[in-house]
Amino acid sequence: MANTDAPKGFVPLRHLGGGLTRANGNYKIASAYGTIIGRGDAVKMHSDGTIIRAAAGDVLLGIFAGCQYTNSLGSPVWSDYWPASTTATDIIAYVYDDPWIVFGVQVNGGTLDQQAVGACADIVVANFDTTIKTSQSELSPTVGSSTAQCKILGLEALPGNAWGANAKVEVLINEHFLKQEAGI
Repeated sequence: MANTDAPKGFVPLRHLGGGLTRANGNYKIASAYGTIIGRGDAVKMHSDGTIIRAAAGDVLLGIFAGCQYTNSLGSPVWSDYWPASTTATDIIAYVYDDPWIVFGVQVNGGTLDQQAVGACADIVVANFDTTIKTSQSELSPTVGSSTAQCKILGLEALPGNAWGANAKVEVLINEHFLKQEAGI
């Protein structure tokens, strides 16, 4: 049976050391930042100290879990995603930023097999689905032994999940901001 093509972004599964997987809320998004950031999307630290949505090849800070802010009417809002170009104050972004959190993610169409375990791959950024409130980002099927954003740990333990097209795999963020020696 073929794997279902149903990306959900990066979903926290467990902590590699057995600890808690929680999203820290000490990050900011610039008011009027013009790109949607959705739950399950990879984010990076911007040069102004705020977070922005990450792209393939970026050093990742972690995975976005949601945000809260005060909108232009003075009302508090909690959201699974940052609505593009929102003018707000008191913005707090929640990010799974622990470098040792294991995430589940779907591979973008290509075929992977057991030999992918231990290999590295970059993210594939896709639009956040505001209807079902789910990230559509995935992992590239292009893997190798050189450095890339994520390291593949194995196949995610899900009913019907198998190596092949659209496999759901477990990954660690390999190129992580909090593990890198260089700053922004």
